[in-house]
Amino acid sequence: MDLTHSSSGARRSSRERGDSGRFGNSGPPDGETLEFRDEELTRTWQDFQLSSMPDLLGSLHLCHALHALSKSGLLDRLRRGRDSAETGLLDGMNHRVSANVLRYLVLKGVLEEWRGTYRLTRRGTLLTSDISLARLGFYLEAYGPVVQRADELMTGAAVYGTDVQRSNGPLSRHCATIFAAYYTPLVLETMRDRGAKRFLDLGCGGGQLLVDACLNDPGITGVGLDIAPAAVEVARELARSHGLEDRLDFVVADAFDPMSWPEVCSGAEVITSIGVLHEQFRDGDKAVVAILDAYAGFLTGEKMLLIGEPEPHYDDRESDSEFFLMHVLTDQGFPVDRAAWSALFARTRLSCRRTLTWATAGPRMCFYDLVPRV
Repeated sequence: MDLTHSSSGARRSSRERGDSGRFGNSGPPDGETLEFRDEELTRTWQDFQLSSMPDLLGSLHLCHALHALSKSGLLDRLRRGRDSAETGLLDGMNHRVSANVLRYLVLKGVLEEWRGTYRLTRRGTLLTSDISLARLGFYLEAYGPVVQRADELMTGAAVYGTDVQRSNGPLSRHCATIFAAYYTPLVLETMRDRGAKRFLDLGCGGGQLLVDACLNDPGITGVGLDIAPAAVEVARELARSHGLEDRLDFVVADAFDPMSWPEVCSGAEVITSIGVLHEQFRDGDKAVVAILDAYAGFLTGEKMLLIGEPEPHYDDRESDSEFFLMHVLTDQGFPVDRAAWSALFARTRLSCRRTLTWATAGPRMCFYDLVPRV
């Protein structure tokens, strides 16, 4: 190893030390300074910088810091004007840790600090919007427990559903935020077209769709069904918080087994299933066809089935690759595009009247308006 170094003596003139007030009367530390240079190590360090790993690490830690800002309550305080220690920003917090996390967020351009007062920058406002935090929580909080054990899932040392689980409570809450913004309007438009007033939501998660429907139309009632008790409890609490207990019911049941649904599920004019059915592709197309035919048997009279499914392009746009990874690790079936769904519907007892989707907004999702074949 070829090491070269430069040295400098401790004794320097005042002009060399730059004694113009910057160091006061102290000057630089005494003793000799040695600087070493090694070409191989320099190349190694430059390669690390060029790899973009520093940026990835920065993104990773920023994600966790943003999540902590929200979960700790500091974000809410900042939004309400409690922007300094004097106005209660750090009340009840570990001052040293919290203050330095705020300093970190200043360094990252999320916050700006002026005389002990913190405010969100424009970038910080965008990063902490409801949609941004919901997307962050979807991957970090709901699927974080899965990603952290990816190596065990890959080697078979752990099995999803037995040893590893996604966190369904946070999943329901964060999906509800996305649903309310992007999917509820399409569902309500479909219901208005049919004049429907009561619907059943399969895989209801946190119940946001049903609650939003009731808030938009005082004549709507409904039932939410989900296999996850934690999700059902989130939905019940959401309904209670809006005073909708008398119009909405939530039950724990298997969305893929209509024969097991409780009596309260009957009487629905519209049945919705959003982001649920593609999971059954793990068992092949025939499994999905069988479930759709079972739903067809439940659709009597003027009932219709509205399926909302992700339409991935399997690229690295709009978090598509991250969405793919979540399905890999949880051993779910992979979502397919509208052409594949159309071919699959042709094999069922259902006919697709129309496909609805947003042209330029929201996570890529298609809604399929299905009725029994005549």
